[in-house]
Amino acid sequence: MQDLTEQFLGNYREHAGFGFAAESWEVPEIVLATFNQSYASIRQMGGVLDGLTIAGMQKNCRAAMAEIFALMSKQCVDDFEIRFLQELQNACARLLSEDTAWYTKPSRSHFVKLGGERERQDAMLMQVERHYFGRLPLGAVDEIRNLGARELDQFRVNAAAGKLTREDLSTNAGPTVRAIRAVLNREFKSLGVLDAVSAYSGRKTRVIGLALELSLPQATWWNNAIQGLGRPPKTLYAHLDEGISFPKSIVYLTDVTEQTGPTGCYPGAYEAMHLNPLQEIIGRVVGTVGNAADSPLKAYYAKQYHQSMNSERFRQHFMRLPEILRFNSHMGWDVAPGSDLETSLADSERKMTGPAGTFIVFDGARLLHRGGLMQKGERVALQVIFSDLTPVERALGKVKRVLL
Repeated sequence: MQDLTEQFLGNYREHAGFGFAAESWEVPEIVLATFNQSYASIRQMGGVLDGLTIAGMQKNCRAAMAEIFALMSKQCVDDFEIRFLQELQNACARLLSEDTAWYTKPSRSHFVKLGGERERQDAMLMQVERHYFGRLPLGAVDEIRNLGARELDQFRVNAAAGKLTREDLSTNAGPTVRAIRAVLNREFKSLGVLDAVSAYSGRKTRVIGLALELSLPQATWWNNAIQGLGRPPKTLYAHLDEGISFPKSIVYLTDVTEQTGPTGCYPGAYEAMHLNPLQEIIGRVVGTVGNAADSPLKAYYAKQYHQSMNSERFRQHFMRLPEILRFNSHMGWDVAPGSDLETSLADSERKMTGPAGTFIVFDGARLLHRGGLMQKGERVALQVIFSDLTPVERALGKVKRVLL
């Protein structure tokens, strides 16, 4: 894919919904470079460095991040801006800890034995394109649908009653989910999926979490976040995931066509935007600012559902960030209709259509993707999470946060 750096940055400068008079905060390049260089070193060499070296790099990252946010806070004009930066800094600090813990965890990829040509090809596709496609046997699809029949019936009852949020139409816990997880681990092991994902991540991974979801055309939570700007962008809901340590899969349990919500992805778009490390970290968590029930920004922003950019006040705060730090991982809603960025992304989109059992395996943090936007009928699918998390770590809720 062509270099998207200028198209991506220029999108916010030229987008009618992001044009505000206030100037952006300023951050010295040398301070930003200190953070980015330390983070990049951890990412590239964390698995082989000694503990003392890693601790020093982590300290440099934390100190540089604190200095960057302190400099921006001094340029704030009111308490709401200060609170925006406080919450953003806390979220970035949490994500930094999670990222460095992942990068410094010793790789176990040498324990993964890729037996057949198909497994080797799938693992190579994961490395090069961040995704590949496959298909479950029909018998396994029927088994999973039978396991989830009661929940799916309840989702349809909810929809008939006008309950159309993702929480109303999906489940990610309980005995049914555990039973489906066992089936998937059995089938993905047989198909070599677990080996391919393990080889990609450098960890011995398996399915540790999933959500059973019903998608319907009347569920419009994914609609355009920024109102009053004409037609919505062709990239609605295109996003990158927050967690870097959770490869994913989407598995269709019904036939999916262009009209019944195919999953789409944009190979190469993540790399073509050339995000710097702090910019990427900010983008992965900025949408959480103002979401907590006790946050004074919750009522101030008055976000609709989980879309941050539908709040003009949130967009004003976002645009105060230095241009080199602006990024929203759920950027599909932010793309200006008719822009070069929209054209570039739309032309590169790869949609997954196919019969029940069709699946994609992908790195959700590094492959721009989006779920199905329904036009008619219904789509039943599984959103699947792979990881090497222990049962204790799963119990602490990391998987649930990824599936939200």
